[in-house]
Amino acid sequence: MTKGYPHVHAKVLMVGPDLSLHGGIVSVVKGYLDAGLPEACDAFEYLGTGIGSSKLGKSVAFSRALIRYAMIMPSYDIIHLHISARGSYKRKSIMARMAHKAGKYVILHDHDGEFKKAFEEGGDPYRRDVRKTFSIADRVVVLSEEWRDYFSKNVCDLEKIDVVHNGIKVPDQPCSPCSRQDVLFLGRLDARKSPDVLLHASREMLSRFPGTKVVFGGDGEVEKNKSLAAELGIADRCEFHGWVAGAEREELFERAAVYCLPSKNEGLPMSVLEAMARGIPTVATPVGGIPQVINDGVDGVLIPVDNHQALAVALSHLLESSELRKEMGSLARKKILSSFDINLLLSEILDIYCNATSGN
Repeated sequence: MTKGYPHVHAKVLMVGPDLSLHGGIVSVVKGYLDAGLPEACDAFEYLGTGIGSSKLGKSVAFSRALIRYAMIMPSYDIIHLHISARGSYKRKSIMARMAHKAGKYVILHDHDGEFKKAFEEGGDPYRRDVRKTFSIADRVVVLSEEWRDYFSKNVCDLEKIDVVHNGIKVPDQPCSPCSRQDVLFLGRLDARKSPDVLLHASREMLSRFPGTKVVFGGDGEVEKNKSLAAELGIADRCEFHGWVAGAEREELFERAAVYCLPSKNEGLPMSVLEAMARGIPTVATPVGGIPQVINDGVDGVLIPVDNHQALAVALSHLLESSELRKEMGSLARKKILSSFDINLLLSEILDIYCNATSGN
């Protein structure tokens, strides 16, 4: 027994992005590792699929990882593959089929907020390939009840699907959003996360709150969004920090009165969990697993996708009331503590492993 977890009498090989990269999957995996996953298994190894900045670079990196995978995979009992969109799916599908052929217990863990889009736009051959890959998995892990329903209707049998929400380590102390004024966005600046919607909403909102800045922490289309801020006449009220981590990330949370993520698609965004765990009221869209986290109007606010007018209203409502921010942030933190703490969610992963070894 480790940290109260059940011990897994099996050797586990987990495969996902290189841990030096950015992104939600890396955050999830690091959370598992820090919470004690390796110590809870007879043996555990994490294999990153390599780093590459171009298609060729990624292909070369994956080829090297695949050679390593082929060498070590036979020594393990459970193969846990973290899957995302498109290229990630193609790489992990190769690994899944190799493990299945070798008689291993295969777990496919999908994190793809755009799975539905990719699946429905991919054409019949792509959809057949996805269904075949997921059919050979012993268990399929998805991030929310919404994704469970979609997978069971379109991809694989309901009986093999497990819902395991993302989880985080909850800080000992909350932040103080009732005494702050900034609006914070963390994540890749791209069309899926919709930073442009926040910028359009901010033009109206910032005119009412002269002490407020809109703070962006993320890589991606930074220059494009800086240009949009300038076009909207709010460049002097916006900050673009690029990708942030560690102390710098915590500093931005400390400055935040409100956290905002107006995404078009999501799995279960780690940044929403992080903000709520710090007692920061969050405004987001009802996509992916977010409705499982935010009870609209109680511990956060949900606004329609691509609706900058509704976003401006929601942000203004929170910024004009420090008491509302305090109350909503407190309830948000309680929600994360009760349902999204990393220790709870790691226990669910370990239960899946234990069931594999018991033959269930």
